[in-house]
Amino acid sequence: MPFQLITNLTKINAMKVKTFHIRLTKEHLETDQEKVNNFLESVTVRKTETGLIEDETNYWSVLVFYDDLQKKDQLKTSNKVSYAVNTELTLEEKRMFETLKQWRVIKAKELRLPSFMIFNNAELVTVSKVKPQQVEDLLSIKGFGDQKITKFGKELLDIMHPMPVQA
Repeated sequence: MPFQLITNLTKINAMKVKTFHIRLTKEHLETDQEKVNNFLESVTVRKTETGLIEDETNYWSVLVFYDDLQKKDQLKTSNKVSYAVNTELTLEEKRMFETLKQWRVIKAKELRLPSFMIFNNAELVTVSKVKPQQVEDLLSIKGFGDQKITKFGKELLDIMHPMPVQA
């Protein structure tokens, strides 16, 4: 049976669940991840679960527990900054975005996680636009909480602001 991106939608109490399969083949990986990223931008994520499925074609199975965007707006308004994936970037911001994407791939392989679980594309676009200078600045960016900042904040800032090499 050929594998394809499969999405299932189920309502559990007030929360919904969506399943994604992210195929690890070169021809599918980027488009599958982009579909997940676009979905994550459109909902309030409550929880995620992932598992690597090793089969004829290896893939990540991702469960996303979420609330609809309408509920998200009703629940609270956030003062956190967020830019859409398709936001126009300057040349410098594009370079930073690509550098951060490359770092994310390496980090995801290290941690054996899908890339979007480290940071989704909208978060990387926002970081590239905001250009945080210190760890505390990351708190103003949507998607950055204490856990993510503790895990990745210093490393992210080190990539953005490398120390000059002294002769």
